[in-house]
Amino acid sequence: MKNLSKIRMKLKGKQGFTLLEVMVAMIVLGIGLLGLAPMLVLSMQGNQFSREVTEAAFLAQDRIEQLKNQANISPIPFYETSAIGDCYRMVDVSDQTVDNTIPPGVYRITVTINWTDKQGKSHSTSYITYKTK
Repeated sequence: MKNLSKIRMKLKGKQGFTLLEVMVAMIVLGIGLLGLAPMLVLSMQGNQFSREVTEAAFLAQDRIEQLKNQANISPIPFYETSAIGDCYRMVDVSDQTVDNTIPPGVYRITVTINWTDKQGKSHSTSYITYKTK
């Protein structure tokens, strides 16, 4: 009993939060969190697009390295199209006989990757490199 009266004396004049104050704080917090939801969706879409671009770069780099390691590329002009997963890879190798802007003794290798994302939007990226004959 003495302990209970000591506690009451310590708490005398002190007040806590009312239920209304707690509810208002929860509503303000909820509205703030709802404002963050669209940013989360945009972040996830950005991450998905970054993954797709990285995958396209890897597919292009893989084919470029294969062509660069070949001793000779023939016939010129060389065209190739292949489907890899959700992507289409188009390869074009040309030299000065096809395009006068290319110096003699050099191949121009162009790899283009096309894909459609989950929202149905088409994307394309091209990579160009040169290889001596």
